Amino acid sequence: MKVTVFQFEGTPEELDASQVLKELTSHHRGAVSVVPDGGRDSGTLPARIPGVADEGQETVRQLLLRSPAPGLFVRFLDETTRWDNVGVYGIKRKNALPDAPLDYSRYLRLRRQGSQFGGFAYVYAEYSTINLRLNYSQQQLDELGIRSARTLTTGHREYRVSVDLTDETSLADALQLAELAYNAT
Repeated sequence: MKVTVFQFEGTPEELDASQVLKELTSHHRGAVSVVPDGGRDSGTLPARIPGVADEGQETVRQLLLRSPAPGLFVRFLDETTRWDNVGVYGIKRKNALPDAPLDYSRYLRLRRQGSQFGGFAYVYAEYSTINLRLNYSQQQLDELGIRSARTLTTGHREYRVSVDLTDETSLADALQLAELAYNAT
């Protein structure tokens, strides 16, 4: 019996467009099995979402089940919560009672404890989106070599840079920008 194994990484569109992959598989005889990568963004969540308080764990976990990139989002939180004095917080709703728990159902705030500013990032688990406290123009992002971020024209004027986590490059860009925002707060 002869077994040949190939492992390819890429988006489905990249794999479908790959001429090399087509050539390798066009001469294949026998059964073909496609096994999803058990890698970092396989959708498997850790036992605890980094930095999230016990009261928000289940809510954030449910949001991540609908996320396009849960593994990347968790890796972003894992890295940023290792920085000095960073906390992950739910949101206190406007009409909430004084002793009401924080709301984790929409977005989370990453804040440098002791800072007089608000959060340095607002993160949306359901969409794997990171909004950063940076009032940068697209030209400034280009000068930094950031290609996966976009500038926002609505919302709070201080939070003008957003990154959708889709791949390793977007994660690296989000972490680089988050560090800039963290250092500025």
